[in-house]
Amino acid sequence: MSLERRVFAFFLLITLLVVTGCGPILSTKGTSEAKDALAKAEAVNAQELAPYEYTLAQEYLRKADELWGHSKFGDSTKYAKKAIEMANKAEEKATTNPYKNPLTSN
Repeated sequence: MSLERRVFAFFLLITLLVVTGCGPILSTKGTSEAKDALAKAEAVNAQELAPYEYTLAQEYLRKADELWGHSKFGDSTKYAKKAIEMANKAEEKATTNPYKNPLTSN
């Protein structure tokens, strides 16, 4: 085997390893960040103050985990991003106290 063919085969192998290795890493990172975002939302009682957003974030995370288990890493990453977005919205809504009566003084 010539040197050119060996170099080409080496770079092809490295490219394949990099391309196939990124999916699981990004998906795992995304689900981890989504769990952190949900924990922050839970810390401000978002499950009661922003139930729609909080529950949707939980379901997106559940779907991301399910897809990860079926090795559909790209789709898993998309659902993890949606979970993060909804968890952040839940946290924001819970901290702004959406049920506060504007007519009261406190």
